[in-house]
Amino acid sequence: MPAIGKSNIVLDVINNRRSIRKYLDKPVSDEILAQILEAGFRAPFAAQLGSVIYTRSKEKMKEAGIGVYPTAPVHLIFFIDIARMEKIMKKRGHEYRSDDMFTIWLGMQDAVLVIENLTLAAESLGLGSVLYGMAPARADKIAITFNVPKRVFPVVGMSLGYPDPTEETEIRPRFPLEMSAFEDEYRHHTDEDIEICMKKMDEGYIAQGYYIKSRIKVPLGDKEDTIGFDKYSWSEHISRKFRNPDRRGDSLLEILRRHGFDLK
Repeated sequence: MPAIGKSNIVLDVINNRRSIRKYLDKPVSDEILAQILEAGFRAPFAAQLGSVIYTRSKEKMKEAGIGVYPTAPVHLIFFIDIARMEKIMKKRGHEYRSDDMFTIWLGMQDAVLVIENLTLAAESLGLGSVLYGMAPARADKIAITFNVPKRVFPVVGMSLGYPDPTEETEIRPRFPLEMSAFEDEYRHHTDEDIEICMKKMDEGYIAQGYYIKSRIKVPLGDKEDTIGFDKYSWSEHISRKFRNPDRRGDSLLEILRRHGFDLK
C-alpha cells in the first residue's frame, strides 16, 4: 500500500508520538487534566466498562507496586469496570448473568479506547506520556492502595506531564504496514515476511542505540547470554519476554479470579 502524502494536525500528533520518561518540573493543572480525561471518555465504547484512577502521588504508585519515572507529575491506572454496570443493572431490576470472559473482553476494548484518546489528547496539548504494562500483575496491591472493589481490574498504568526537551527520545520503528494490515484475507507470513518484520524492527532499534542507552535486557536464566547490548535487538528482547510464562508469578487467570471474576 503506498504511503499517503497528506498530513494534518491529528495525523501529526499520532505519527510523532513517542514515550516520554523525563519530564519538566511543571505541574499539570486540574483544568488541563480534566480536559484530557474528558477527551479520553469521548472514545467509542461497547458499554462504558472503563474507569481510571489518577494521582499525583509517586508514593501511592510505589505502594501499589508500580515504579514510575521520578519526574512525572501525574499518574493514572486504567480499569475494566464491571462493578458499576452491575449496579446500573440492579437499579433497573436486572441480574447480571453474562459470560465474564466476554464482558472482560468488551471492557478491555472500552479501556484501551479511552487510553488512546487520552494519550492523543495529552499530546495535542503539549504533554507526553509513558505506559506501565505490569498493572494486571499488581492488581492485589493496586486494589488495597486505591480502595478498588471486586470486579474492577487494572489494565495498564500511565504517567504524563510536560516533556523535558533535553531528553532525546526517538520515534520507534513499526512493522511494515503490509505485514500488519491485510486486504480481504489474512496474510500467512512466510519466512521471508518474518525476516522483513525482524529486519525493520531490529535495525531501527540498534541504529537508535535503544538498548545501549537504556541498559534494558531480559535475562535468559537457563543458559549463557552471549549477546551484547550492541547486538541486542527488539526481536530478541520481545522473544525473551514471552519465553518464560511463569516469570510474573501468579497467572492472570488466578489473579482475575481473586478479584471476583467467574472464569471457568
